[in-house]
Amino acid sequence: MLGPAGASGLRVLDIYAGTGALGIEALQRGATNAVFIEQNGRRCGDIKKALEKNKLAMQGSVQTGSALNAVGRLKGEFDLIFADPPYDLVEFEALFQKVSDAHLIAPNAIVFAEHSKMTELPDTLPGLKLSTHRLYGDTAISVYKSVIDKSPSSGTTTGGE
Repeated sequence: MLGPAGASGLRVLDIYAGTGALGIEALQRGATNAVFIEQNGRRCGDIKKALEKNKLAMQGSVQTGSALNAVGRLKGEFDLIFADPPYDLVEFEALFQKVSDAHLIAPNAIVFAEHSKMTELPDTLPGLKLSTHRLYGDTAISVYKSVIDKSPSSGTTTGGE
């Protein structure tokens, strides 16, 4: 879904990382770096071990804590963002408000939001516009694209604000 270049050269944010599989795969496919956010301390340790095992420790960092708190501590922009919370945790709008407020969304960023097919996400989230929506059994993936315009002439963001 990322096109022919895949994750090459992208800065990745894996929110609700779990095992870290999405971010690690992006690194293996050429992403520059990845930040993983996971609340479960044991899983954070497992992500760190997986990064070391795959010789990716220098490209990955793990933040322990709730997604809503951890995104506020991050700096820089991300080109590729994965958000795969537990299905009973529906906080996409609050999360992406914090992501947008922290200026973490790069121009041309792509967001993959995984959720239950029973959860309907809006056409826009702060700084993002829905691009496509796909169903896979009980799972849905909503793909958003950045509406951040950082051209020198505008100096503003457009879209979800």
